[in-house]
Amino acid sequence: MDISRLLLYFMDYLIILPAAFMCVLPVLGHSKIKKNPTVVIVSAATTLAAILMAFIRYTTKADANIILFAVMVLFFIAYLLMFDVNKSKLWYLFISATAIFSFGGLATHFVEAMSDDPNDEWISLAVKWGVSLSFMIVEIIFLKKLTWLFDNGNIDMVWRFVWAVPVIITAANLFMIPENYENVRVGRVFQEYVMVEIMLTLFFTVLLVMLYTVARAVANKAEAEQNAHILSLQAAQYENLKKYMDSSARLRHDFIYMAKTAQTLAANGETEQLQRLLDDYGAKIDANAAPTKFCEHTALNAITAYYARESKHAGIGFTAKLNIPQGIIISDYELCSVAGNILDNAVAAAKEAGTEKREILFVADTKPNGDLYLAVSNPYSGIVQEKNKKYTSTKSEGHGIGLESVKAIVGKNRGYCNFRYDGKTFYSEIMLRQG
Repeated sequence: MDISRLLLYFMDYLIILPAAFMCVLPVLGHSKIKKNPTVVIVSAATTLAAILMAFIRYTTKADANIILFAVMVLFFIAYLLMFDVNKSKLWYLFISATAIFSFGGLATHFVEAMSDDPNDEWISLAVKWGVSLSFMIVEIIFLKKLTWLFDNGNIDMVWRFVWAVPVIITAANLFMIPENYENVRVGRVFQEYVMVEIMLTLFFTVLLVMLYTVARAVANKAEAEQNAHILSLQAAQYENLKKYMDSSARLRHDFIYMAKTAQTLAANGETEQLQRLLDDYGAKIDANAAPTKFCEHTALNAITAYYARESKHAGIGFTAKLNIPQGIIISDYELCSVAGNILDNAVAAAKEAGTEKREILFVADTKPNGDLYLAVSNPYSGIVQEKNKKYTSTKSEGHGIGLESVKAIVGKNRGYCNFRYDGKTFYSEIMLRQG
């Protein structure tokens, strides 16, 4: 057995290890198992696969690319099963890693063509590893931004088509593999190859920058709109409080005259007039009820008050039990986006419910470890449309609006969300981590 040849094949296939990490790192927070075991499993699986592929290639003399392609198909299936991420995003990451490592593969051919000793495969292998690791290092440097992109870039239409770019790059690199190494030394062929590779790299980089820029712009717009909505709700809450204080001051001022009038009516035995006076004054007091304070968190209190009023106007009971302080780490935008989406869906679904007693229950609390829990239960019509584990119904049909946005925020905060129903009641359960 030629150990040197077997080791060469192993190192050639082990290049899938950095490729695997380039696929995994941006979505590691969405692994269905814990992060450290995921890293260990990926490392072990790719290393074992490299050993197996090297042995098969050595013993059967099979085409190296055919073996690699078969293993990549299996790895992609495992990739889809391991991560709870939009499949279009995972496909883009996978095919992008393939495109990136095609640069290293093509480089080996041109190095061998330009080398005085084209049989020195170890040199070309070192070049392949150097190119591939360079791309991986760049990804690690910008990993925070890439992670944000895959967490917050939620425009499905973009991810459905953007994968075509790395496919084109991969195809271009495969097309440029020289059939005859002697041709590479003719004229400026090698220089032109280098220029094309630089242009393809820039093209791929510009695409990623554009994706990030668009996703950031969309997220900023959504956050600005949500913050404006929160401020408008807080302003309305403040205006209601101001009206209550002004009205209370007038009632206190009028109480003196009401008391004197009541005293006179009582002394004269005019009980009917006294009863009407007391009823009128009682009605004024009832109409001047203080705005409800659900919790200390100003923004959450305002958005809860808004949906409490919406429920009351629709004839729906609304109960809120909130224990959320003002100084939590989670931003007002994220907290109110989650609460607003699930409450909006709850009110819309309750309006369509045919039950006589319609009641929405909203509970929120913080735990000693910093986790924040929100739960909403509400009646619904009994019909929920679900496709590919996503709720696809419209407001007029019940739940479905905004739940994917909730899932994105929950994922960003390393939390948990669960939506379930039992035929009469729909339950939304959310957990967000503050640390």
